Amino acid sequence: MRPPKEPLRYADQRFVGLSPAELPLTGAIVIGCEFASCDLTEVSLKGANLSDCRFVGCELALCDLTDAVFQSLEFSTCRLTGAHFETLSQLPIVPSARFDECDLSYTSFQRMDLREFAFTSCRFLEAEFVGCDLRAVDFSGSDLARCVLTRNDLRATDLRTARNYVFSLQGNEVRGLRARLPEAAALLAAGGVELD
Repeated sequence: MRPPKEPLRYADQRFVGLSPAELPLTGAIVIGCEFASCDLTEVSLKGANLSDCRFVGCELALCDLTDAVFQSLEFSTCRLTGAHFETLSQLPIVPSARFDECDLSYTSFQRMDLREFAFTSCRFLEAEFVGCDLRAVDFSGSDLARCVLTRNDLRATDLRTARNYVFSLQGNEVRGLRARLPEAAALLAAGGVELD
């Protein structure tokens, strides 16, 4: 019987303009690396352990996140459309990541603890958050057009500068939710309140 194969390891490296074929990441251990302008469309991060990494201007649409570990990751001006974040490994380490000016359209977050996430100036067209812990998560400047938000804990979540959100006040825990007019009026309208 063959001994188990050692995972690929990448540490403190900078990768520019690479494709998935040039950089196998399935099951890899990736620490302190930067990825710039890489086209990683449909990349498999299955079982990968990523820690203290930064992705800038990368294409990660339809990436496979099954059992991947996200610890202190940063994504800036990246496209992660169609990713299923609920497939991330959530134990024993709660995933943590910051997204700035990223396209997260058509993504899915279900039954996740997202308190260690931040989403600033991101696009969430038709994304879904279902049964998530979003307490105190920052959505500053984000566009939540047609985004599904149901059965979430939104206490102290910051939606003050977010836009285009509409969700049920009854279907979510909203005590302490931070919102601002005129966007917050959509919440009242969704609850059947008529504003004059």
